[in-house]
Amino acid sequence: MAALLAKLLPLGLILLMFVVGLRLRPAALRGVLGRPKALATGLVVQLLALPVVALLLGTLFGLTGPMLLGLVLVAAAPGGVTSNYIAHLAKAELALSAAMTLVTTALASITIPLVLGLSGLGEISGASGLTKLSMIMLVVAVAPMALGMGLATWKPRWAEVILAGLEPVAKLVFAAMVLATFIQNWGPMQANLGTVGPAVVLLNLAALGLAFAAGQGMRLTTPDRRAIMVEASLQNVAVALFVAGAVLGQPAASVPALIYAMMMNLSALVQIMAGRRDPAVTTA
Repeated sequence: MAALLAKLLPLGLILLMFVVGLRLRPAALRGVLGRPKALATGLVVQLLALPVVALLLGTLFGLTGPMLLGLVLVAAAPGGVTSNYIAHLAKAELALSAAMTLVTTALASITIPLVLGLSGLGEISGASGLTKLSMIMLVVAVAPMALGMGLATWKPRWAEVILAGLEPVAKLVFAAMVLATFIQNWGPMQANLGTVGPAVVLLNLAALGLAFAAGQGMRLTTPDRRAIMVEASLQNVAVALFVAGAVLGQPAASVPALIYAMMMNLSALVQIMAGRRDPAVTTA
């Protein structure tokens, strides 16, 4: 079952990103760069604040060794690829969400070793594995999104027809991915929920709180604030798992990431429902 999910997951992500691209326009991404305050606010929350909060929470709950390492790894991971589709469902600013995902993914091979080095939790002597993984994530995220954007720009009528057909399929795929995450990670979650679980839950809630507070403090629009909340709370768990097992050789450090995968999907569903209850808010 796990092997089958591993093979189908990239296909599901590609489909979701293609649907996201059909809803995006190049002008929207350029607009994000034209108003850098929102992008800078989101990146500060995700790249700087979250790792610090994870380290503080781990210390507060007395975590040591692999559990502390795994918690910080989750916070240092880039934004999850599905965050863009969730941002769309939550009526967040889709262009800002996409920009944050692309930037954090591109910088992952630099920021993760830096966070681990500064925290004293682990040292990555060579980042070739991380660089390769970052490139794979960029291909999974950028290529289908760019294809969707291109189709929507040059053949808008075709794009509308395709979007109408794929939108229900994409929602079913997303629901299946969430359900599969719960089923696959149920065992590790039960076994370790009492030890590292509270810190993981608080990390996800802190991500939401920090993003909301930063958005309010910088007087961002509601869609911008929602986008930062989605990006900050949804981390690329696959990266954390890869670094813990393949790069650092500490598979036990994967446990916080497995539990976080459960928690972030729950918070994502809450954010989607909150966005759906506000019909007045639209994205660019």
